[in-house]
Amino acid sequence: MDHQPSHTGINASSGTPKSSTFGVVRRLTWTIVLLFLLLTVIIAIAWNVMNPHNPRFRVSSIYVSNFTVSDSELKGTFEIELNITNPNRKVEIMVDRFSVSVFYRSVGLSGAIVLQPIYLKKSSDKDVKIKFSSRDSSTKLAHNDLVNDWNRGIVNFDVKMLARIVFEAGILPSRENFLDIYCGNLDVGFVPIKDTGKLLGIGKECQAES
Repeated sequence: MDHQPSHTGINASSGTPKSSTFGVVRRLTWTIVLLFLLLTVIIAIAWNVMNPHNPRFRVSSIYVSNFTVSDSELKGTFEIELNITNPNRKVEIMVDRFSVSVFYRSVGLSGAIVLQPIYLKKSSDKDVKIKFSSRDSSTKLAHNDLVNDWNRGIVNFDVKMLARIVFEAGILPSRENFLDIYCGNLDVGFVPIKDTGKLLGIGKECQAES
């Protein structure tokens, strides 16, 4: 009686589904990465073509009230009016994280943070008033020079600002920039009322650096 040889069947295609699934996932991953890189390049090109400009800042007026300075104390209330201009015809601007400080020479006298964001539409400008008080009992901050200038009737102040600028254009993701803004040599006259001062002249343009 002949014995038929037994055969053990092997499913040669048993590993195929896993390999096929891995290949699909890998191709899908590469497709997503390439699409993301392509979109990033397109967005960068679009912003470079529009080339948005930073807003322009101008100190329009300074009004100081209840101002007094001596060897033992400096106090007063500052009201600063700024004009902020968006020079871009295709881009809107938001200004936030905005801080304003008043200096005499290199000494900071007072400052404030603007809590509300400032929105500028295309090719528009906006006037912003910031009011804050100063009271410092440090004798070193008062300086003899400041006392002498005040007694003569004219004090030269500087205004310094820090701000985050957010550019917005349609469906494009926003782009941001941080600015250091300086407005120097602002002469404030305290004559004839000694405790009240106003900016002399018609205002001054500020310099801004990223």
